[in-house]
Amino acid sequence: MAKNIKRGAEQDTAKGQNGGNQYFNLDAEKAFFDEVDEEVRNEKFKKLINKYGGIFLALLIIFLSVAVGYEKIGQWRLEKAEQENIRYVQALTAQKDFEDNIAELENIVATESGLYKDMARLQIANILLDNNQNERGLKNLSEIWQDTEVSNKIREISAIKLATYKIDSAPYAEIETLLSPIANDANSSWVSMAKELLAMSAIQNKDLEKGRALYQELLTNGNISDDFKARINDVLASINDAQ
Repeated sequence: MAKNIKRGAEQDTAKGQNGGNQYFNLDAEKAFFDEVDEEVRNEKFKKLINKYGGIFLALLIIFLSVAVGYEKIGQWRLEKAEQENIRYVQALTAQKDFEDNIAELENIVATESGLYKDMARLQIANILLDNNQNERGLKNLSEIWQDTEVSNKIREISAIKLATYKIDSAPYAEIETLLSPIANDANSSWVSMAKELLAMSAIQNKDLEKGRALYQELLTNGNISDDFKARINDVLASINDAQ
């Protein structure tokens, strides 16, 4: 079951306005924003990862920054915002060697602060994972998650992504450390996702009762879609059959 949630290894490259392959597809922004408000609050998060590939985290950070008032665009001088937007997109334009993209993003990390810096750090991790550099990518995500100077919202995204990569092999306690703060925060947009990942981890570690309890809690208290409820009921039926 846990294997179905792996993400980040495949990338949807798209043609940008200049005709080049990009990690960041400007044409996808509007479609993404139309979906993300609903999608990030339920299980369709996984479909978004598969649909938008490497641009997902970067675009989601932009969305969250506006939604939670974190360093809004209006706080920058217009000229700087335009300049840095161009610089950021250029850094994400796919090179023959992805290490060239990482070098450009690392330069942004070294010279910027706030939103652009945090976005660049996350995108470095994302590009590494997209190129099967999992050890390096997960190390970067872990460093972001542990960095208290990074926005809490972005740290939550790092924790969710870390958990999805570790869920097949990590002990439950490790996944719990990553996700419990999110699962217990009623104001987080990621509560349901965190609880589902915790349930999956419990089952992966052969604690069916804990997995059942977490899924039942989602059914009782979670603000989730009918499709999500149907899937949970299927999982609960499978647990009952296994016992």
